[in-house]
Amino acid sequence: MLTIDRLFNGVVLVAPLLVGALLTGVIFAGEEGSPLPITVFQLAFICSFMLLVAKKVIDGEVEIHIYGLESYYLLFLCLIFLSITYTPDREEALLIAFRFIALLIMTYVVFNTIDTPSQLKWVCIIAVVTALAIATYNLLAIYINPQIAAFNFASQGGKLVRSSGGELDPNIFASNYFLPLMLLITLFCKSDTFKIRMLIFVCIGVIVGSVLLTYSRSSWVSIFFGAVCVMYFTKDFRLVIYMGIAFMIAFSISGAVQQLTFSFLERLVDIFAGSSDDSSKFRILLAVTAIYMIFDSYLLGVGFRGFSTEFKSYHPPETTQGIFEPHNEYYAVFAELGLIGFVIFIALLAKIFRTAIQSIRESDSESDMHVISIALFATFVSYLVFYNFLGGMLVNSILFILIGLIFVVNKLIADKTTNTQKVIDSL
Repeated sequence: MLTIDRLFNGVVLVAPLLVGALLTGVIFAGEEGSPLPITVFQLAFICSFMLLVAKKVIDGEVEIHIYGLESYYLLFLCLIFLSITYTPDREEALLIAFRFIALLIMTYVVFNTIDTPSQLKWVCIIAVVTALAIATYNLLAIYINPQIAAFNFASQGGKLVRSSGGELDPNIFASNYFLPLMLLITLFCKSDTFKIRMLIFVCIGVIVGSVLLTYSRSSWVSIFFGAVCVMYFTKDFRLVIYMGIAFMIAFSISGAVQQLTFSFLERLVDIFAGSSDDSSKFRILLAVTAIYMIFDSYLLGVGFRGFSTEFKSYHPPETTQGIFEPHNEYYAVFAELGLIGFVIFIALLAKIFRTAIQSIRESDSESDMHVISIALFATFVSYLVFYNFLGGMLVNSILFILIGLIFVVNKLIADKTTNTQKVIDSL
């Protein structure tokens, strides 16, 4: 029998959010040229929110459970709206502020809908399957266009044709794989049988291949740190051995792999060299200018979303080849919201970081919750590293779903501990 709880469970409400976020850029829901773009994620969010409201009304329950960051959110939002009064780009600032609020609301949708470990596991499984489907499609699209790989090798890290699915920014497309990839790596490290490890390793290879073809150095570095976190907490380093053997075999028998390897290395080495491409050449200039903005505004900031406009006053676009967006979320927040905004921002991230660590420590080392806790923590670390090279953290839908999931895991582990203690006390 179909009950309200089964119809409005966490899988039904949260999985579409995650799938929609992964598909955003791959599938566009609106009409081409529309002034207001409509994405799969936005449609999924509206549906999930309405279903949650319907469930609350049907159950006669008006309580919304919170996870403890509300005071931080309120302070940060107050500062954002205060700064909008003097920011040079008020329209964009308001748009981004409301997107940020919508994503914050979504974290509470996630937190209030997933009630059991089984629901959480199914959400993770669906995320991995969706990512594998996207990665496979992306690899096939590149495979039938081998001239792209030849062009990238010939350019040696200069002008690149970078795989990005349908997403305009290859870096964002690559970062969408962080969560499913960390789930797979954690499962690999925790698996006991060779057959299961090999199956998971093949899946990891498919996603890693798709990430490599984006030529997103920021994502490569971020995934490396995330994988290190997984191996540290699982105390299992077999992935390094498997990947080393697989690479040596592929490199020795495939000329295409050899060409791609040299192209990847050139791209990676140039991440801070500033010798080949514009994104590297102007990173230091963006960072130094951010420092000027901070001190010129007396540590108060230039206003939310004011970085790009202010940067143009320091360096006209024609002198920077059109690059003026911040390439680091941390100095962007500092430059826009000043010292107070930066402190609140770091406090928010630190609170989420500590919660993720707490879940790992308090979960049973042999449980599924332990596996998911490690994967979520590693994914969060990957995003923290990733946004050292890019801006836009406050509007990343998958990151906010991740935040909701981190507090869901913490809630489920705490509930289990409480229930166990009640059983012990009753004996």
